[in-house]
Amino acid sequence: MGRLVLLLLLFAGAVFALITVSPMRGDFDVVYWRATGPGFVAAVGIDDVVRNITLFTEESFNLWMKKNPGTAVYNGVLRRGDVLIIETPPGRYVLAVYPLPFLRGETQTYTSSYSGWAPVGVTSLPREPTAFSAAAGYFEVRSLKARGYQYGMRPGVNGTSIQLNAIVVLELADGGRQYYFVQNTLDLLEGKCGFLVNVFNHTSRSKDLSRGAISGRGGIYWSVYAWSYYGYRTREERLTLPLSGFLLINVTAAGGAARIDFGYNVGSGAVWYDSVAIKPYAPVERAYILAGHAVTPIYSIASLELVLCAYGGGTFYAELEDVDVRLALLVWDGGRWRPAPRVFNFGFNTAEAVSLNVEARLVNGTVHITRGAFKPQLLAEEPPEPDIPPPNAAPKAQADSWIFIAALAAAAGAVWVIRRGR
Repeated sequence: MGRLVLLLLLFAGAVFALITVSPMRGDFDVVYWRATGPGFVAAVGIDDVVRNITLFTEESFNLWMKKNPGTAVYNGVLRRGDVLIIETPPGRYVLAVYPLPFLRGETQTYTSSYSGWAPVGVTSLPREPTAFSAAAGYFEVRSLKARGYQYGMRPGVNGTSIQLNAIVVLELADGGRQYYFVQNTLDLLEGKCGFLVNVFNHTSRSKDLSRGAISGRGGIYWSVYAWSYYGYRTREERLTLPLSGFLLINVTAAGGAARIDFGYNVGSGAVWYDSVAIKPYAPVERAYILAGHAVTPIYSIASLELVLCAYGGGTFYAELEDVDVRLALLVWDGGRWRPAPRVFNFGFNTAEAVSLNVEARLVNGTVHITRGAFKPQLLAEEPPEPDIPPPNAAPKAQADSWIFIAALAAAAGAVWVIRRGR
């Protein structure tokens, strides 16, 4: 991916005003991309250094690099807490970010470019880094038909996925931190569905996982990118639409280890189908989901996402032929579920994407995804309560174990289902 940046909005259909930009001295970061269809670039401001953000055509950028004035299609500034979204027609572009700190170190800017495809749904990116103990993603699939493509645009399977993606931080007793990208996924493939857990190490560029440090129902596998990850998949079941429910992630620390539980609720109570324990080289003192303007050591943005994507397993793109999907992202505040703050309608941290022939708009607190023209945007700083039943699972942690309580509404009263952790 790129590095960090984000917030000024240029709307699709806006006519670019050409701007002359003088040549500059010093270092700058660049992001190259080719927009073959509806495209945009997103940048997120992480640190306190105010930076220029300039979008060139590739031809104009080459002139600018030779110390000639360049003609830009966008020029603005990026400040801490900003999210910048610039939409583009088809073409070849270069985004320049400058100036960089004199003692550069690790530049705290993030950029990501999109061309015709993107994860679509609801993403929480608060202005300040914010910790949550649990997240819930509501999904309602009324109709969905897609044509999948593998890497290189070879025809693939007819499948999609709905992914609840999070960055989990482990604070260690020696002052160190570890970062993990975790996914709780509903796979929808050829009339069948199942649930999938993935855990990736985002602490260092090696991205390796130690078999002795992570355990659960699954195992360690190697990805097509040649790094290891933890994975577990449930048995597939027959898919019948409409289908609705929740994807659940809960994080805590106890006994020197972190524990991440993955669950779902499709109408018969919460099912916690995998529990992943992580025990690093030093005891874990605190573990939580991080969302906001921060990056991991390998420059993943700390976003909390519930997004409609292509089916995993080597199928990176899904062309949506028919879609009516509704999503809502909730976080646990210690006493109740509430809407995740400051939400956008596209995701950042997954390799899978869908075609941008869709609308993704906020309606009564729920993101409706239907056929239309996609407009990347901030949906709401503080979304309203979604017009859905809340998850009937209230995650709680004890000093020596985890308890998950699901309150199931019944005509005669409340039924409590208790599952104790190992």
